[in-house]
Amino acid sequence: MRIRKAVFAAMVCGSIVLGLSAGEAGKPADGAKPVTPPKPVKKPGDKKAIEMDYGPALAITVGVAKENIAYKGILIPLNKDKTTNILFDTELCRVVAAWTGGFLNWGSRPFADNNNDYCKADGAIQFSTPKLPGWAKDGKLEDPRNPKDGPLPKDWAKYKGLYLDGDKVVISYTVGGVLVQEMFGVQTTDGETTITRTVQMGASEVAQKLFLFEVESADSQDELSKKIGERFEVKSKDGTFVEAYSESAGNGVHVTSERGPLTRAFVTVDASKETSSFKVELTNRKQPAKAREIAKKVEAIDLSIHTKGGPARWTQIPETKGVLSKEDGLYVVDTLTAPEENPYKSWMRFTGLDFFTDGRAAVCTWNGDVWIVSGIDANLESLKWKRFATGLNNPMGIKIVDGVVHTVGRDQITKLHDLNNDGEADYYENINNDCYLTTNFHEMCFDLQTDKAGDFYYAKGSSIWAGEQRMTPHNGTIIKVSKDGSKFEVLCTGLRAPNGIGVGPNGELTCSDNQGNWIPECPINLIKKDAYYGWVGKGQKAEDFKTPDKPLCWIPYNMDKSSSGQVWVPKDNTKWGPFAGRMMLASYDCWLSVVFFDKVGDETQGGTFRFPVKFASGMMRPRFSPIDGQLYIAGLKGWSSSAARECALNRVRYTGKAVVMPLETHLTKTGMEVLFSGALDASIVTDKQNSSAEWFNVVRTGGYGSPEWSANDPKKKGRDAVEVTGVALKEDGKTVVFTIPNMKPVTNFVIKYRFKASDGAEVKGEVDYTINRMP
Repeated sequence: MRIRKAVFAAMVCGSIVLGLSAGEAGKPADGAKPVTPPKPVKKPGDKKAIEMDYGPALAITVGVAKENIAYKGILIPLNKDKTTNILFDTELCRVVAAWTGGFLNWGSRPFADNNNDYCKADGAIQFSTPKLPGWAKDGKLEDPRNPKDGPLPKDWAKYKGLYLDGDKVVISYTVGGVLVQEMFGVQTTDGETTITRTVQMGASEVAQKLFLFEVESADSQDELSKKIGERFEVKSKDGTFVEAYSESAGNGVHVTSERGPLTRAFVTVDASKETSSFKVELTNRKQPAKAREIAKKVEAIDLSIHTKGGPARWTQIPETKGVLSKEDGLYVVDTLTAPEENPYKSWMRFTGLDFFTDGRAAVCTWNGDVWIVSGIDANLESLKWKRFATGLNNPMGIKIVDGVVHTVGRDQITKLHDLNNDGEADYYENINNDCYLTTNFHEMCFDLQTDKAGDFYYAKGSSIWAGEQRMTPHNGTIIKVSKDGSKFEVLCTGLRAPNGIGVGPNGELTCSDNQGNWIPECPINLIKKDAYYGWVGKGQKAEDFKTPDKPLCWIPYNMDKSSSGQVWVPKDNTKWGPFAGRMMLASYDCWLSVVFFDKVGDETQGGTFRFPVKFASGMMRPRFSPIDGQLYIAGLKGWSSSAARECALNRVRYTGKAVVMPLETHLTKTGMEVLFSGALDASIVTDKQNSSAEWFNVVRTGGYGSPEWSANDPKKKGRDAVEVTGVALKEDGKTVVFTIPNMKPVTNFVIKYRFKASDGAEVKGEVDYTINRMP
C-alpha cells in the first residue's frame, strides 16, 4: 500500500469563538455576535464520580459553551493527570475542542440523583469548532440536519467506533464512505503545549476538507493575515496569533483557510487512489511564530497497528464471597457480593445484566463499566469480577448476542469486541446512534432486548421537569434497531420514564413506565405499533394527541412505586417452581411481581401479584441463568429511592417447597377466576369472610400521579368496597371462582384473600387487575 504523507501545523489563538451556528465563513451565523464565554465555576460534584478511573476514553455529554454541546461526546485525556484533553463529537464527526489545566467541571452531582447538570470543559480552551460538521461535503460546511439532532447523514460522515491500544485511542469513522482513522496526542516544548491530530484516510475519488478550528480575527484587515512562504499567520482580535504551515505542499495535503471576521482553518486532501496520512499540530500562542526550519517529512503513518487489540489494562481481578439467604421461604434472595471497593475506584451501581451460555454474567454500571462475573454456583464461595469495558455513556441495558456483549447508553448501541481474547474490550463498535439526545437527566435509553431475529429493542426516556426539556421525536418511545444497526424505527410514543422492557417467547413486547405527570401510577404496556401511551411533554397540549392506548394493567401505588425490567420464565424451566412461561416484573421499588395476561375478546388486559420477597436495592434488570435456572436481578440506588444499598446483584432462588400462588386471572361476566399453582383447602376458600374486593380509578393529569378516585362516585377520593357474593373452588382444587355482581371497567380492581393450602400452609395476598373491557 502506498501512502501519501505530510506534516503541517496550525498555531491557534487563545481567544476562541465558541458556540456558533452554521453560517457563511467570515460572518457570525444568523447575525449573532461572537462571544468569549466565562470560565465555568467549579462545583464539588460527587467524590466517587470524580475519583473513578474511566479508562482511556469516556463517552459523555460535554459543553464547551452554552450553545456548543457535544451530546454524544468522546472525551480523551491526552496525559496521565488529565490536564490536557480533547473532545470528539460522534454525531458531527468533529473535534469540538481541546483544553488544558483541568479535566471536567462535573456540575453539582454527576451521575447522581435527579442530576440535571451536564459536564463542562474545565480548563483553558486551546481551540474549538462551532457546532458544524467536522468535514465539508462538496466543499460546503453547513449543517444538513433538520432538526439539528442526531448524526449526520451516512453519506456525509458516520462514526464507526473506537479502538483501544493501551492508553492510545483510535477514532474510526467514514467521510463520504471513505474510512478515516484518527489518533490524538500532546507534546510540550519550552513550556508550549501542542495538540496533535494524526489522520489516516483511505483512497477517495473526490477531494475532502477537514475543519480544524475557527477564530475571531483582528478588526484591522492590515493585521488580519500574511502569507510567508508555505506558512500563513492570522492575528486574532485579542492580539494572539494563529499560524499554519504545510511542510509538504504539492503532495495532495494542504492547509487552507477562509478568512474574515471569523477565520476558519482546514486541511484539504486531494482526490487520490492512494491512502493519505498526515499530522496536524495545534498550538495556542501569545506571540507570533518564530522563523523555523521546515521539518523532514514524517514516516508513513499506519494507525491500523493500533486496531488489533492492545495489552490488558484491568489486570487486578477482585474476588468476593456471596451470601446465601438464611430465610425459610418458598423463594429466597441470595446476594452476589459486589466489589464496591476495587482497584479502579469504579462506582458499582448495576443497571443491566445478562448471561453467557456458560453461566458467566455480564453487568453494566451507571458510570459506564462492564464487568464479567464468574464463579456463580450454588454456594457463591468465590466470585471473580473482571473489568471488561469502561467509559460507556450511562449504559442502562446489556445483551449478549452470539457470545458478544452489547450495551445501550444515552448515545448508542455499542458492540464490545475483545480482539485479542485477553478478557477486555478493544473495539467499541457503534451499532447505531440514530437516537436524538438532549441534556435532560431523564433521557436515558433503558434496557436492551432482542427478538428471535436478533433485532434490538430499547426504551427512550422523556425530557421532564428540569434541565433541558426540548422535545424530540424520540422522547418517550420504544426503539427498534435491526441486528446490523442499519435500520432504526420508532414503534410507539407517549412514554414518560420507561425503565424496562421485555420480549416474550411469541414476540410479545412489553414496557413498564413510572408514575408522574400524565402517568397516574405505574402501568405495564403491551406495545403495539404506532400506539400512543399518554405522556404529554413540555410545550405540548393533551388535546393535540389521540386517545391513549390503555395499558395491560395499572399497578396500585402501594404495590409498586417504580416499575422496571421484565423477563419471561423460560417455558422449559422446571428449576424455578411453577411459573414457567409467565412474565416477571422487577421493581426499582425493591419488589418483584408476576404478571397476568387475560384475553377478553380481541383485547388483552391483566394484572399483577407481588412475590413474597424484598430487596435491599432498587432492582432494574432480571435475567434467568441458563445453568441453574434461577432468577438473577441487578439493581442500584441512584434516583430517589428508599433502598438500603447503593447496588445489588441478587439471586431469587426457589427452595423446592410447595408453592401455592396465583398463576392466572380470567375475568368473567359475573366476577373473576384465579388459578393458583397448588391445591387449596375448599372449606377456607368458600368462607366468604376470607375474601374481599375493592376498586377505584386513577386519572391522567399534568400533575404528579393521581389520587385514588371512587369508581362509584368520581368526585370522591378513595376506594370502594365491592361485594363478593360467592366464592367457590373448581374440581381441580386450584381455581377459585369469585362471584361479584355489577362488574364494570375500572383502572384498578383488587381481590384480597387469606386461604390455606390443602396441606394447611397459609396462602394470603392480593391480585391487582385492570378491567379495560368486560367479556
